[in-house]
Amino acid sequence: MEILSPAGSPESLKAAVLSGADAVYFGASSFNARMNASNFTDDILSDRIRYCHERGVSCHATLNTLISQREFSSALATAEKLIAAGVDALIVQDVGLAAELKKRSDIPLHASTQMTVHNLDGILFAQQMGFDRVVLSREVSRKELEYMALRSPLELEIFGHGALCMCYSGQCYMSSLIGNRSGNRGECAQPCRLPYKGGYRLSLKDLCLLKYYNELDAMGIASLKIEGRMKSPEYVSAITAAYAAAKRGEEYTPEKEAYLAGVFSRSGFTDGYYTDNVGKSMFGTRSETVNKVDLPTKEYPRLGLEVSIRPSGEQLLCTAVCGSYSAEGSLPISAARSRATTESEIRDAFGALGNTAYYLKSFTADLPENSFIPASSVKALRRDLIDRLTQMRCLVSHSWKNLPVSYESNQSVSGRREGFFLHPDRIPKNVDLDFLWLPLTAINDHPTLIESYARKIGFVLPRILREDEKQRAERLVAAWKNVGVTDALCGNVGHLPFCFAHDLIPHGDFGLNVYNPLSRDALLSMGFRDVTLSFELNGAQLRDLTTPRTGVIVYGRLPFMIFRNCLKQTHGKDEGITDRIGKEFLLSCAFGCRNELWNADRLWLADKPIESLGFQRFLFTDESSEEVERVLSSYRQSLPPASGMTRGRF
Repeated sequence: MEILSPAGSPESLKAAVLSGADAVYFGASSFNARMNASNFTDDILSDRIRYCHERGVSCHATLNTLISQREFSSALATAEKLIAAGVDALIVQDVGLAAELKKRSDIPLHASTQMTVHNLDGILFAQQMGFDRVVLSREVSRKELEYMALRSPLELEIFGHGALCMCYSGQCYMSSLIGNRSGNRGECAQPCRLPYKGGYRLSLKDLCLLKYYNELDAMGIASLKIEGRMKSPEYVSAITAAYAAAKRGEEYTPEKEAYLAGVFSRSGFTDGYYTDNVGKSMFGTRSETVNKVDLPTKEYPRLGLEVSIRPSGEQLLCTAVCGSYSAEGSLPISAARSRATTESEIRDAFGALGNTAYYLKSFTADLPENSFIPASSVKALRRDLIDRLTQMRCLVSHSWKNLPVSYESNQSVSGRREGFFLHPDRIPKNVDLDFLWLPLTAINDHPTLIESYARKIGFVLPRILREDEKQRAERLVAAWKNVGVTDALCGNVGHLPFCFAHDLIPHGDFGLNVYNPLSRDALLSMGFRDVTLSFELNGAQLRDLTTPRTGVIVYGRLPFMIFRNCLKQTHGKDEGITDRIGKEFLLSCAFGCRNELWNADRLWLADKPIESLGFQRFLFTDESSEEVERVLSSYRQSLPPASGMTRGRF
């Protein structure tokens, strides 16, 4: 299993390599999810990649943010530079960018954890998109990992150590909506780390899966990722060294984990998601750093050299193999005048690798009797073979084709008005909407209401659908289909294979993060009937993406987070979380005993030019029937907002 370490700066990259990382990941100067890290500028990029490749370390570059329409050319140019510099893989969130990269290059693509892939259906979607590896959500458990690892057609990568966000990655909009700093754009302000009424209710401890290294390796997990591109080189070194030691077979001890907690942690560590032991014990705040770390100076011997020598005519043929690379050379041979050269002498000469990343893994030699080989010739050949092997690893191996970017142009349309109702019993009689979306579970509690709206109603699939929840979801879907309802609102990429498997009509929800026309067109071409545009776009950007098959959310509490830890005091009832300035955010139940957090202020766009869209969607969460009617009436009249409303990013 690969140890993948963070390289938020050149110093951290070196620390990771010398501490035993098999691969590093880093960002260029733009389009990555840690824009506040030092990242790599063009002038040092090739040099640092060569430094890694000389030592047998792979380089994964992050292009894992949402890309706007105007940024697309620049994003593709950045990808071209990274590939020309020699990176081994690109980590991508934006499905439009992924689709364009597949047209232009053969470089492996890794689906970022920001894509919120957390089940086998999500992996199958990533395969259809052309990804080679999936970085799974941090919330995936041991049982789920075992299930997916046995069935996945793609490599699986997991986070094994570091910070845990409260929200599923890619689904957090809190920083964007209250601080104008989007996590999906690499600028998260981490509002989850702030205190709320009742304490640090959204701050989780750091993750540590060191004790499970062998277990994960046995499952077939391809890569264990260490979080920390914003951390110091000392942090990177200490954590990388611990996991590299586990890979070498060193036994886990609680003392090792305690040492790492003293390097950096938040009230210690948690493995709650992995072990399905979620709850209050997972929460914590930043602890004091107590352990000093000395950065390594010696090379980490990770490159095993296999040397074989045999006679070939008047010379000895020497073959050196290192991984998938091999090189050959010859040694002069003559009859010994006084003392013959021994096999152990040649072995020692090839094993004198000094402070390099090489070590002599195996050596075989078939030497003629009473032969002499000059020691200087052996040393010269060793240097030559290693130089050639090193050069081979540093060759740029991935291509790039320059192609024009094309997408469907925007069109002014006037479409339907939709409403999502968290509580179906609050739908007014004769509601003035063209279509209604209800939670998947509504079929159990409101069958009569659903039958009365059967021609203009659909259900919302849970954004998060764990493997052990799929049977329950399938039973509910069957109940909807029994009353003739097959329209499904999909907020996760894994929903598309699920819909195809159950003969449903998929409609794309906000959780797909459609931020540009390339993503819009990619999802529509894969089978979505229509898509909801990201509410992180501003008004001008939204209008640029308008087609008859796109729409936007125009009213309601916008979703901040969805998370696996339940914070509710009373199951099944809406509650609130109050911040330091007295804003109360709505906390509601979600499928699978998860929680959703919604904005304190409601979005209001009634007086904005939003009519030219495929559809407009109203989000009704805790409004009464009377409030719903007032909102719809106000939108018909294009009235300005009252107090307590927000314009969102519009």
